[in-house]
Amino acid sequence: MAVDPGMVDMILGTFRNMVAEIEGKKITGDAVDNMKAVLAQMEGLAKEMDDLASYSTKLANDGLFTKFSEWYGRALASQSSGSSSDEDLMARSLKAYEDSLNYLKQQPEHAHIVPVVQRVVDLGRSGVSYPVFLRMAEEEGAFMGLNSPHAGPVIAYDIYCAERMRTVERLPMLLSIQAKWKELVARSPFGYADPLEYELARQQIEWQHEPSLIRWKAIEDRWDRLIELVIDWVDSFCSFAPYDARWVDPDGNRAKTQLNIERTQECNPGRLKVREDIFYEYFGLRWNDIFTHETFVAKLKNKMIWYSDDSLALARDAHDRCVPGGKPEGDHIRRAEDIHASKRFKRPDMPTSEELTPVAFAEFLKSYK
Repeated sequence: MAVDPGMVDMILGTFRNMVAEIEGKKITGDAVDNMKAVLAQMEGLAKEMDDLASYSTKLANDGLFTKFSEWYGRALASQSSGSSSDEDLMARSLKAYEDSLNYLKQQPEHAHIVPVVQRVVDLGRSGVSYPVFLRMAEEEGAFMGLNSPHAGPVIAYDIYCAERMRTVERLPMLLSIQAKWKELVARSPFGYADPLEYELARQQIEWQHEPSLIRWKAIEDRWDRLIELVIDWVDSFCSFAPYDARWVDPDGNRAKTQLNIERTQECNPGRLKVREDIFYEYFGLRWNDIFTHETFVAKLKNKMIWYSDDSLALARDAHDRCVPGGKPEGDHIRRAEDIHASKRFKRPDMPTSEELTPVAFAEFLKSYK
């Protein structure tokens, strides 16, 4: 796989334009060759990697942005003179940073990076010589700021997305990453986390949390299916079953519809038993454990369980009757009929798609502090 091409275009677009500018001016030489080689390296990494965060961090860790800008400045300087004087290098480098700054200002999703590049531009405009500019930018941490992944807003956005989309199981991992990020920022004299140290820490935290996230999803998927088996089983005994999409034959064949209903009545108890045995073998959980387990409690609290409370209560009450050869009690069927007639089978306050959809990152940045 490769990094999303759209995101790569966003990151490398300015650098590609710089190369096109140099080619348009028919400038040649070692500086141009080196500049193109750096861009080729960045393009190659985009094809080799598949994670955007890791890709951008790799570019920063390897200093590719800075190397490209340096060679770009030298290439432009060579246009006006046979040698690259400090004055030329300062002017050309400043232009490169100013071009980058103007581009970033036009991209709302990069608003959090603008102040960092602005600081470099301000140093370049201060009138100092090129060697002094390089020394000051290094001593004041401006170059470190350029190389930093600036993950603070990104992590905060990930946390916001997890809360918005009700994927609360990811919050412990994301909050740990945020805490580590803040620790690294506080440790730095310039307020920028070391990109390599942050990337290693992030990967370690994600590695530590991955097993619990996989287990969470596995448990959630399995109890959801157990509940569905019981509810379908009870409903299959109701008068509305022959007209319900769960059993109606696509061709309208009533005999096949009846066979579908009977299959549910006869097979769901056995399917339930097999799945419950596997559920216990792998996770040590029984049917009654479902409703106090953290996965169920969290999903219910966030209104993310499709079934209504009435449907869940019916499933719990009818569960013990769902055995091979068994049938729901008359009261179970009456309650199922009533739930269906009043359309109370689905949770009425379940979040809408709009309520679960996060705002775009650029919009989020407007309120980020």
